Amino acid sequence: MSYLEDYLPKDACLGPIDPNTFGQLRRIKSQEVTKPSGTDPDSNEIPHVSLCVSATDFEAVAKAVMPHKSYVYASGSANTGASIKANIDDWSRINFRPRVMRDVGDADTRREIFGHSSPYPFYICPMGTMGAIHPGAEPEMIRGAVRKGIHAVVSTASSKSSEQIMQSYKDEQGRLGHGSPTQLFYQYYMPVDRTKAIELLHIVKRCGYKGLWITVDAPILGKRTADRYLQAEEAFAVGLAEESTGEWEAGSDNAFAPAMGGRPVQGQLSPHLSWHDLEWIRKEWDGHVVLKGIQCADDAKLAMDYGCDGILLSNHGGRQLHTAPSALMTLLEIRTYCPEVLTKLEVFLDGGLRDGNDVLKALCLGATAVGVGRPFLYALGAYGAKGVERCVDGKFDRFPE
Repeated sequence: MSYLEDYLPKDACLGPIDPNTFGQLRRIKSQEVTKPSGTDPDSNEIPHVSLCVSATDFEAVAKAVMPHKSYVYASGSANTGASIKANIDDWSRINFRPRVMRDVGDADTRREIFGHSSPYPFYICPMGTMGAIHPGAEPEMIRGAVRKGIHAVVSTASSKSSEQIMQSYKDEQGRLGHGSPTQLFYQYYMPVDRTKAIELLHIVKRCGYKGLWITVDAPILGKRTADRYLQAEEAFAVGLAEESTGEWEAGSDNAFAPAMGGRPVQGQLSPHLSWHDLEWIRKEWDGHVVLKGIQCADDAKLAMDYGCDGILLSNHGGRQLHTAPSALMTLLEIRTYCPEVLTKLEVFLDGGLRDGNDVLKALCLGATAVGVGRPFLYALGAYGAKGVERCVDGKFDRFPE
């Protein structure tokens, strides 16, 4: 007996379920999330951007306005989330040793990345598929960055092409007219195909990106449990064994973007990357080279020995390897076993930084500058470029005296 056939008229059948319906239903439920302090909890309107006074405030608003699928992608992590939890929790394991009676009236927060100065000792991390977070995608993020003078690293997995993103940077610089110090660097996912890998390098070079940040911690996509649950739920709802990769995951305007939201396009993430590849990369790229994803002192020293200009200590936002060390713990390991790396390379780190205290701790321990990711992504999703600007103004521009 079929209740659908026996009790519903034939014209009640509207066809297959649209998976996006899940996001619309969850968006209603997400209004129950805790909103930033100072806002009306009973109002369905999102708070004014000025009421987001800490970096963590943006997540609640973003969760309420973003499609559920996009929020799952942005907030997801490997396996049970142990790596991302450590990223955040480990900062509280480090305490300051305050000194008093020091003149701090002229404290200077400026920092340089390969000679390019910024008012801030932090930059915006590379993050993929921003088109799923905000319709303005990466250009909207870059507009906010240029207005504040903060550096940014652009991902190969962007929704927009490298050329489109650089053009948006130039356009915003032209609109401002006063020469923002913002510079763009490029996070490089190496394709398996050598010809395509070289082609992408040439595009990045021609566009004028100021450095190549080679991703070394993602030979394959990590096991992202929340993404898998969502894919299984949507596939089950439409009666499919598996759901194909969506356009929002792959980057509709970017031919080089791996599909980072679910299953990568075959051949887009190379599992064969080795130290020897640095030789041919140097022949094709004559600018600064940073290895993104260093997670132990041994590899930090190898990067120095192979002539890299910098390293980024990172576990990919806790999204790749379950129980990977936090960047902070890797930094402490380097200080203990190969401190010379800190004087010979520019050393960056990211993962779990949520306020100026965290940034200052990293700088005190030897970091050149630090990357901030999800807070800016949530700010973009909630408010666009204005949110990106507010994320800088409202939180990270203040440091403990």
